Amino acid sequence: MSVALRGLGTAALVVAATLPPGVARAQADSPARVSPEVRVDALFGSRPAVQAGAGIQVPFGYYVRIGADAAVGLRTGSSPLGGARADGRVDLLGRFLLDPFRQSRYGFSAGAGLSTRFEHGERATPLLLVALELEGRRPANGWVPALQMGLGGGARVGLVLRRGAVGAR
Repeated sequence: MSVALRGLGTAALVVAATLPPGVARAQADSPARVSPEVRVDALFGSRPAVQAGAGIQVPFGYYVRIGADAAVGLRTGSSPLGGARADGRVDLLGRFLLDPFRQSRYGFSAGAGLSTRFEHGERATPLLLVALELEGRRPANGWVPALQMGLGGGARVGLVLRRGAVGAR
């Protein structure tokens, strides 16, 4: 490592160590960190499917969460032979929380974003996604259940388990 890089690293350490206490506390008061989630969804309409997936929720301030999910499953009754086919999707959803500080037992949120479905032999097309979500209480294990309903290439209903923060949704 060069002398210049060591000097730069030392200067950064000194600046961080001398920050006023209020700046350091601001990090502790920020919303929850990135939260993992797992989900199972039923999609209805012209391309019905059942899918399981996983993703993350990233806080953007106290009231907004941006989620990215990927799911795979089976598209039912879609092939000419009547059998199920492999199906997948990727979602990007921004949600506005009405109770970000867990002041109520249940939390409600509404959101919008994009969803893309993938199936072998078909063209992937981005679709508008809108969703409403009802989040349950945070149990001792920290995994919060939620029911999500929406529209995006058809109607959808999802059961979600998300790692919840102690004082925030």
